[in-house]
Amino acid sequence: MKKVLLCAAFIAASFTSIAQVGLGTVTPHASAALDITSTTAGLLPPRMSTAERNVINSGAPAVGLTIYNTDVKCLEFWNGSAWVCMFDNTSTGIIPDNATCASATISATPCTAGEIASGINGGSLGNKYANGANGTYSVVEIGGQCWMQEGIDVNPTESPTWVNSSDVGWYGYYNDNYQAAGEGTLLQWSAAMNGATTERAQGVCPTDWHIPSDCEWMYLENSLGMTIAEQQGTGWRNSGTVGSKLSTLTANGTNSSGFTALLAGYRWASTFSGRGTYDVWWSSSETSASTAHYRNLHSSQVGVLRNSGSNNKAGGFPVRCLKE
Repeated sequence: MKKVLLCAAFIAASFTSIAQVGLGTVTPHASAALDITSTTAGLLPPRMSTAERNVINSGAPAVGLTIYNTDVKCLEFWNGSAWVCMFDNTSTGIIPDNATCASATISATPCTAGEIASGINGGSLGNKYANGANGTYSVVEIGGQCWMQEGIDVNPTESPTWVNSSDVGWYGYYNDNYQAAGEGTLLQWSAAMNGATTERAQGVCPTDWHIPSDCEWMYLENSLGMTIAEQQGTGWRNSGTVGSKLSTLTANGTNSSGFTALLAGYRWASTFSGRGTYDVWWSSSETSASTAHYRNLHSSQVGVLRNSGSNNKAGGFPVRCLKE
């Protein structure tokens, strides 16, 4: 019995002195606190939904805490302020995976509990109409990003005068009438950016919010299941059926993300089109003097279109703001 106790004490002292544990191996690697060796089984982290994961937030999770999110099929870790997806659901690369989407260009700021966005950057566009009883916008957290659930709404007086095929900073309502709650204002690109040209500019968004970049749209898409290979492409990208997750009005639409796209339509040349069929949103990422990336949903599509069509800055599209 004494020999057993001495042996146990020796093992305990050894673990304490080297601070290493080996499972399936006699000699843990010198660089590892825990070394697991197996050719028949893997390491299984805690698996939980986004709602279950968010309960951890109230307890101040440790930086580096890792879980597998069953909603977005992604291994996520807490970076101190947000849950970050490490890989897409095809495991083709770390998110983001190209030079355009360097980490410095990503906004992954979670919503504060009960948070609403109020006020607007007035600039040359004046003040926003009251959007709801308190002049505020509802928000939703998706993949660690905090998005407005409604289109930004600015002074309803159409200004300046529309000029076909030219971005003159026009903004106004669809058919010059106040739109349904949440649809917001249609704006040409320079109006949406409030005269700025820098990616992730505040534009017409409230303080501490900005016009999302092309990369930040990619981040949203990937967090909802779009593959990296598709998110970097143009045209309709259908992996993950992300369009269906952004609205109940798209093909097989569930709005499971809570983004609540309303298919508010757009203005092109002198024509207002697509209300109830299309939603088109600006990004702050320009591709030329006359073009910028945008996103598009359609009532017959399960995916999301990414494009920067010819002279598209002259079109009038809604804006969804993203928190800094």
